[in-house]
Amino acid sequence: MKSPILRHAGIEFPLLAFSHCRDVVAAVSRAGGFGVLGAPRHSPESIEQELKWIDDHCDGKPYGLDVLDPRNISTAGEKERHLEEPGGADFA
Repeated sequence: MKSPILRHAGIEFPLLAFSHCRDVVAAVSRAGGFGVLGAPRHSPESIEQELKWIDDHCDGKPYGLDVLDPRNISTAGEKERHLEEPGGADFA
């Protein structure tokens, strides 16, 4: 199966694998899919170590990094509210 999206992503198969395990990410990418490392639990230092390991084990194949952005688009531009304030459960 060949398609523009596969060519654009640099992969052979329409397989995306999201995992917290660097071994799975590297194996999927090496096999022609697109491995994605889930990073929300990692510190910046451990992300750097994991990405270095994946770089060393994915044979130059593309892979991704899944991160979370805690900002809420629906409240963009509002003043930051803190948890201790009444009704201030939103994060900026």
